[in-house]
Amino acid sequence: MVGKGRAIAVVKPGTLDEALRVLKACVAADTAIIPQGAKTGLTGGSVPRGSGCDRPSVVINMRRLEKILPIGAGQQVLCFAGAGIFSLQEALKPLKRDSHSVLGSIFLNPSVAAGIAFGSGGTQVHKGPAYTDRALFCRITEGGEVELVNTLGLKTPTGQEIIPFLDGATELSASDADPACQRAASWPNYPEHVTSCDGKVSRYCSDLAGEDCNRSEGKVLILATIHDTFPLPRENKFVWISCKDFATANLLKRKVALSSPDCLPKQFEYLGRAQFDCCDRGGRVLIKLIELLGMMNLSGLWNFKLKFEALPIPFVNVLADKVLWYLNPVFPESLPKQLMQQGRDYNHHLIMEMTEFGGGELKRLEALLESVLADLPEGQAKSYVCKDAFESSRVMLFRFAVQPSIRTMAVGTGRQGLIIDYAMPKNFDRILELPEDWGIEMRCLCSHFGCNVFHESLVLRNDVDAEAMKKKIKKFIESSGGKLPAEHGHGTEYAAPEDTQQRWRRIDPRNCMNPGVGQTSCLRHYG
Repeated sequence: MVGKGRAIAVVKPGTLDEALRVLKACVAADTAIIPQGAKTGLTGGSVPRGSGCDRPSVVINMRRLEKILPIGAGQQVLCFAGAGIFSLQEALKPLKRDSHSVLGSIFLNPSVAAGIAFGSGGTQVHKGPAYTDRALFCRITEGGEVELVNTLGLKTPTGQEIIPFLDGATELSASDADPACQRAASWPNYPEHVTSCDGKVSRYCSDLAGEDCNRSEGKVLILATIHDTFPLPRENKFVWISCKDFATANLLKRKVALSSPDCLPKQFEYLGRAQFDCCDRGGRVLIKLIELLGMMNLSGLWNFKLKFEALPIPFVNVLADKVLWYLNPVFPESLPKQLMQQGRDYNHHLIMEMTEFGGGELKRLEALLESVLADLPEGQAKSYVCKDAFESSRVMLFRFAVQPSIRTMAVGTGRQGLIIDYAMPKNFDRILELPEDWGIEMRCLCSHFGCNVFHESLVLRNDVDAEAMKKKIKKFIESSGGKLPAEHGHGTEYAAPEDTQQRWRRIDPRNCMNPGVGQTSCLRHYG
């Protein structure tokens, strides 16, 4: 978790009623309030401010509010604010449904509400970013009152308020949903949006669409949300496609992955050659640990690593990654031998998960892919279909190792790294060229390619000011038509644009909630 600060208290409510009462007490005591989930953020958006705030801070950690209630047969689900993405996936499996979002940090079980608050995206092409207009949340009025906003669209028994109803609920039937509520519980028409090759950006953190809970970044306190769920595929198949140039990769995206809104792959990811080499040189130990311990058993080791690196001992903050770097060559390569060779023979790589839902989607995608590949010059691209579930899991673990491996490599080689995420317009069909004189020694590029959202890990010369470089890159990306950040939130790392700041000032006029987010003022009334 990025950021460091001091709070006079960390409160962990166990019911919605407790959360509401804690919030009212904090407002009455004139404290700054920091809503917090699983603490998995990458931009410092749920950490008390280190300095500059004119009031003491109280953290309201929502993690104990983990209730998950499928509605009826499970086409929709209600989640309390602390419910985790992985927990939601597991709860929906018996209903043969899938959650609204899948993130790279799923092994840390990030909270559903944080996904809404920060507009997280993930790897699923057809789902869009975390979004809902059906929510229960609190905002602080200009007069210092706590206002409860309820757009859930649920009916409660006569005379019962929504909070005691939900606190006591153990299940929700289809009859509990108000048929008159037409509010969206996922991004409206996202498949049509993502497949239209226009000059718009598919998703980004300063998008103002929807209810105030969306991309609020802690300026309201989210209590519960309702989300659409998705059917689990009947069959899936992973294919790794390697290309000689980026133009070929983009051709495959347009003619195969985004050819039709009703026949999208589940995942369509991009890896550049430098990122491929980085994952191989810095991620083997991590991948082997996941294989041995399981994805969800890794969180304990990860949290131990973070606590160890925070100890006030010289060089302890780099010791773990130094060890990982020197251990890495001892471990075997993470991908099948044929795929490793293919990764070294080509410079651009696509990972596509094709799925079948009963409408012939998988066969249609396979036919499209075969047709486009057949029309390419010999050697221009090469595909590898994973033979079984084990090989498929290795491919996705390799993709999962992207961000941890860049830190391991940067620390291991004694250089500094910088991670940024940004979205380019859907019709932007090349790799953004950064100026050569900026002191960037290596660019490790990967992408949620279907959405044109890029995650870039930069290795900088040690004499480069990383914070100044981050601001310079943000300005450059925006001048090129892109948006930054795309899915990690502004937190305290990025200055939010003026229209986003105006929205936050409207929903939190006293600046009680998460002051300083988006590099806004930490003072009362944004002084």
